[in-house]
Amino acid sequence: MKTVYIDGPLDAVHLDEVKEKIAEANPHLGDVITLDCTDMSYICSSGLRVFLQMHKDVTAAGGKLIIKGLQPLVKNVFNMTGFSNVFNLED
Repeated sequence: MKTVYIDGPLDAVHLDEVKEKIAEANPHLGDVITLDCTDMSYICSSGLRVFLQMHKDVTAAGGKLIIKGLQPLVKNVFNMTGFSNVFNLED
């Protein structure tokens, strides 16, 4: 099991930093990977694409991706885009 902590806004300015954090989990793709978003205050469309690609990579490797601790505004974005039905979300 691997946990990746995502903090601050996930916008164009911070996208590369988040991609690097997520890339550190690549050796664990066949395991359970948790993206802890407790301290993530915002997500842009590019950030959603990064999460979706991570989901595809983990699933293809036989693993499971969990997204944990979404703030209400960010969770609303997931609900509006239908991503709540794609990802395993935990409070």
